[in-house]
This record gives sequence, C-alpha cells and structure tokens, in this order.
Amino acid sequence: MGMLEREMRRLAKQAGGSHKTVHDRIALAQRFCERLVMAQNIQIRRVEHLKARHIEGYVRERLAQGRSLQNEMAAVRCILRQAGRAKLADGDRISNRALGLAGASRNGTRRAIPPEYYRQALETARTKDAGLAAAMELARLMGLRSQEAVQSAQSLKTWKQALERGESRLTVVFGTKGGRPRETVILDAGVIKKALDTALAVAENHHDRLIDKPDLKSAMKYWHSQASGLGLTGAYSPHSLRYAWAQDAIRYYLAQGFSGKEALAMTAMDLGHGDGRGRYVAQVYGRKAGAD
Repeated sequence: MGMLEREMRRLAKQAGGSHKTVHDRIALAQRFCERLVMAQNIQIRRVEHLKARHIEGYVRERLAQGRSLQNEMAAVRCILRQAGRAKLADGDRISNRALGLAGASRNGTRRAIPPEYYRQALETARTKDAGLAAAMELARLMGLRSQEAVQSAQSLKTWKQALERGESRLTVVFGTKGGRPRETVILDAGVIKKALDTALAVAENHHDRLIDKPDLKSAMKYWHSQASGLGLTGAYSPHSLRYAWAQDAIRYYLAQGFSGKEALAMTAMDLGHGDGRGRYVAQVYGRKAGAD
C-alpha cells in the first residue's frame, strides 16, 4: 500500500458516517489510488499533491467503463475536505457539471435480472460452489444486498424458525446498510423454506458460512469475483437480483389490493429505505413492474 492510499484510507475513515458509508469510501480511496498508478502512471505520495487534472483523468477512465460516478465523486470530495483541501473539492473544475456528471439520471445502469439469465447463472454456480449458489438464491428470494447475502448464514436458523411460526416477514440483521436491521416481506414461504434448508445444509459443511472464507473482506472479494465469472456484471451485477425481487414485491403488494403508491412505499421499507422513498424505488428498482 502506497503512502497516498494509506493517507486517503485514513481520511476516509476520519470523515465518519455509517459503517457501510465508511467502508464504501475506503474502497473508493483504494480504487482511486490504484487507477492513478495503473491507468495514468501517476506517482503521488500525499493528498496535498493531488491536482484537478488527476481527478479529471480518473473520471474519464471510469466513464469510459460505463460507470455512474456521482457517489464516487461525493466520496472523493469528502476525503479532500477532510484533508483541508476544500478549495479543490468545491472548485468549479471538478464539479459534476464540469466533469460531465450533472443531471445524470438516478436510474443507474443496472436492471432486474431476467429469469432465464438468473437460472443459468444459478445452475452454473451450483456446479462450482454450493455456498455461493445458496447465497445467490437467498439474495434473489429476499432482496438481499451483496453483503447481506454473504453474511446471511448467521440468520438462517432464525429465518427458518420465523417461517415455521407462520410469520409474514423476516428480519435482516447482518450486512445491512448503516447496521440498521430491516424487515422484508415473505413473498413465497415454500420456496424460501427450501432455499433455507439448502443453505443450512451447505453451512454445516462450510464452518457455518456460505462463503467459506476466514473474514468478511476476503468473502466479499470472492463473492464479487465469482459473480463476475458467472456473468453477473454490468447491468446484471449481483445487485440486479435485488432489483428483480423489488419488482416481485411491488406486484405482490398490488395483488394484495394496495394502491400503486402504497406498494412502492411498502417495497421501499422492505428494501431498507424509508417509506418516503417510494418514488426512488419506482424510478430505480420498479420500472416495468406495473406500479404507477
């Protein structure tokens, strides 16, 4: 790890925020430093030496990869301000408008994974790693984020007991954004029970884990690398499993007699957003789901 990366990681942590926000900001700092060296061959040792042209070059490269960069630039500016470089962070040269990021759609580049695409990826995963496949299946059936899916082994028994009691919702505790537990609706109890039974059997042989790695960092790295190998990348990244679940949830609530606005609000809460983010869910997750 170079001096610049070490300093940026420290500043990213000092800037505060939820555990998930800090974790993502640190990952951004690492990637930013790696791309400076690998793509631009720039050798910088301190944040105080960073210039606008370095950031512009990074943004150009990431945009060429089809990335959505508003969140990344927010993290970069946060780190710069923490380093006492507010003039650069808030300057016109690296504003979203100057970098070509202003007015970008919040729809993002991902889509709900199509059923056949998902089935093919899942079957391939089952031939390679039963634990990976089990985590993927739970992500699709419960709308789990990647980190929630990777850490789901800690809740398998609790979820199964909740199903056996006939409860209508499951509580997601580990890997949630900001460390805030959330409840998610059970769309198909029979299918989820079968998936949980499979996952429990796998975990028993994987040191009570689905992704059999010694720590969360290595487990997440394995999850993303293997998912990419399965074709879960770009528009159909692992997050597309959550998109597909959200559309199922919207249709479920509509079928229960909820209005379109109510269905979106309920789905927003299931996903771990507030009920006031129904419009965001419709825009980002719920397109083509049938809700107004």
